[in-house]
Amino acid sequence: GEMASQVLTMLVGEGAKIDVHGCKTVDMASSFGKALLEFTFIVMAAITLLLGINAAKSKAAGKVLFPVTFVTGISSIAYFSMASGGGWVIAPDCRQLFIARYVDWIITTPLILICLGVVAGVDRWDIMSLVLADVLMVSSLAAGSLTVGNVKWVWWFFAICWLLYIIFSLGKQWAESAKSKGGQSSSVYSKLAGIVVITWFLYPIVWVFAEGFGNFSVTFEVLIFAILDIISKAIFGLILMSGADTGYESI
Repeated sequence: GEMASQVLTMLVGEGAKIDVHGCKTVDMASSFGKALLEFTFIVMAAITLLLGINAAKSKAAGKVLFPVTFVTGISSIAYFSMASGGGWVIAPDCRQLFIARYVDWIITTPLILICLGVVAGVDRWDIMSLVLADVLMVSSLAAGSLTVGNVKWVWWFFAICWLLYIIFSLGKQWAESAKSKGGQSSSVYSKLAGIVVITWFLYPIVWVFAEGFGNFSVTFEVLIFAILDIISKAIFGLILMSGADTGYESI
């Protein structure tokens, strides 16, 4: 009894309980999954440095580049925490669930919308309403990933409702605003909004097969989310940077 529990503590580490949610085995990221997390951390950190240097160049550039520097910066911190073995819990469906992801998303996705709003030239209340919808969307997915059974899909449905509102606004009102600004803003906006609409639509789809039904292994989930994160944050930042010297017609 006593001896066995000491050996178990040695093997598993302090505070790690084997019988979490009655799980016999837990689907965890493989060594390839960990390598992916390390690689994504390096990419995000490098892009953060690049964006930060460019943001400091001029006041006009800084206005659009500071928010996106924090997007990749916060993402690199989240990836560092996951790559170094932290930032996760065991979900009720016996999967390794990276909570660090949701902490990242709840901060970085509003910043992405702020960047888009600045480029499109919409007013701050328009940005605020999408940011609130976005926070509700990420919170719903986080809540869904921590529950089992039918309730999980109620949360997912809530997230999709908020997402559709965001996509509709980006495609209609915000796009019209960017178009009326013309010039660099219009062309950069359509590229950035395209990236956001496509990648943000794919996140909850991947979620269905990962945190949802659990068809995807945790390692495959790490791979797909890493690709989506790099496109929706790092590449998003680079495209934003490409036209930042104009300050998007001094917003």
